[in-house]
Amino acid sequence: MLPSRSSALVLALALAGCPGTRTAGTPKCPRDRTVTLTSQEDVEKLAGCTTLSGLTIRSGATIQLGPLRALETITGDLIVGPTVGVEELSLTELRDVGGSIQVMSNGSLRGLFLPRLERAGRISIEGNSSLVTISLPRLVSVLGSFVITEDASLELVDLSVLASVGKDLVITRNPELILIEADKLAQVLEVRIEENRKLPTDQSDALRAKSPPP
Repeated sequence: MLPSRSSALVLALALAGCPGTRTAGTPKCPRDRTVTLTSQEDVEKLAGCTTLSGLTIRSGATIQLGPLRALETITGDLIVGPTVGVEELSLTELRDVGGSIQVMSNGSLRGLFLPRLERAGRISIEGNSSLVTISLPRLVSVLGSFVITEDASLELVDLSVLASVGKDLVITRNPELILIEADKLAQVLEVRIEENRKLPTDQSDALRAKSPPP
């Protein structure tokens, strides 16, 4: 026997509310504003997003960024800090940041890993007392300045394919820094390498030599 029209309507309404319907699980990915993450719940809400207009991470709690594994593009700024509970900043698929990347005043941060990042408007990594490693192995170009300063525990900076910096490259006051991999750098307005007491002189000189003649 075929169901009555009223029974069919009830069934359709019930199915529409089921968690397995097509709209369930669709991420809400704001394109018109910067999203601020302060908790793990905030991170989970962006799971599956591939593009955001801006992302700010400020938290006193421990948060894991694994749910953002689909994120490929930020058209505006990526701002991280101040935070206390973030020990690793890893966005494994992020390729392009149209604005600035600012990583500042993150007391627990030990590693900055953006393994697929290719381009950014500007980069500033400052005052992260526990930061040991900066790994940007596919970064090719930075349109503006690139600043790494006052990261007290920083030892390694991997910029192994970086070819151009539109303005200044500044790496200063990182007392534990022992290695900068930036052999491919060919275009930069000016290079300032100062007060990195453990950095071998030959590395400092090689980077300074990449500044154009006055």
